[in-house]
Amino acid sequence: MKPYFECLDKLNKPYEDFLFDAQTSEMFPILPHWHYFVEILYMVEGKAYVEAGEENYVLEPGDLIVFYPQMAHAIYSTGQLPIRYYVLKFDPAHLNISGSALPSISSLIAMAAVEQKLSVYFSKEKFNQEKMKQLIQGSVKTLEEKQFGYDIIMHSNYCLLMAEILRVWKQEGFQIKKRKKETVLSEKFTEVSEYISQHYQEDLSVAELAEKFHMSYSYFAAIFKEYYGQTCKEMILTVRLQKAEDLLQFTDFDLTYISQETGFCDCSHFIKAFKQKYGVTPRKYRMKEKSFDFVSRK
Repeated sequence: MKPYFECLDKLNKPYEDFLFDAQTSEMFPILPHWHYFVEILYMVEGKAYVEAGEENYVLEPGDLIVFYPQMAHAIYSTGQLPIRYYVLKFDPAHLNISGSALPSISSLIAMAAVEQKLSVYFSKEKFNQEKMKQLIQGSVKTLEEKQFGYDIIMHSNYCLLMAEILRVWKQEGFQIKKRKKETVLSEKFTEVSEYISQHYQEDLSVAELAEKFHMSYSYFAAIFKEYYGQTCKEMILTVRLQKAEDLLQFTDFDLTYISQETGFCDCSHFIKAFKQKYGVTPRKYRMKEKSFDFVSRK
């Protein structure tokens, strides 16, 4: 079966974590597909038959597998239920650390899993099980509760998780080498994503971004849409709205200030864009979130 493409709005919600239960989901089995983000599965209960690229594995409780960008994969039952596992999806650009002596997380994943073809399957014996379980369960719980500072905790947990995976790869002989030409384009667009995340407050234009990253406008726009499943303009708007969502939930800043802080040209533009995406005005969204937070804390 030819794998289908799964599009995830990678910057609307930088991380997507949840516990998957095959017995209660209409989506199981998971048919062959691929995507541009990284996905990690951590087995909790039962056994699952997993196809990852050209390899096949049987995951048991405590085992973990990494599906790197553009890797075709599928998940099936081994014949018995229940099957439960944690799913973590993320754009590696969010984990890149400025000033680090190491290459970006995106580059390291490409070097280890794509170029050096190290195993993406990790049996429970390869990890500190208690530490790994705490990181994964903590990330899922943090994203579910989404309390003040959740994004800092999520970033920290994911960095620690990737550090554990990279250490196992290092034990298997992973070496940091010069990048292959075919990985350069992917890394270039990871840099674009990272730049947008850091400069969303500024007056960004697609033409200026294309020029900054040394591409023609038409080429930049076409490849960006192919890589991210949305236009560059749409991504910039998505990042701004996601930042505004947090400011509405966790601060008492007025709408004019929030619109300025998130890069909108004026407050009316911000309100219109927010309502179009979320179905409610920013003011009503804030009232709803504050009310929900109050009830959940009682």
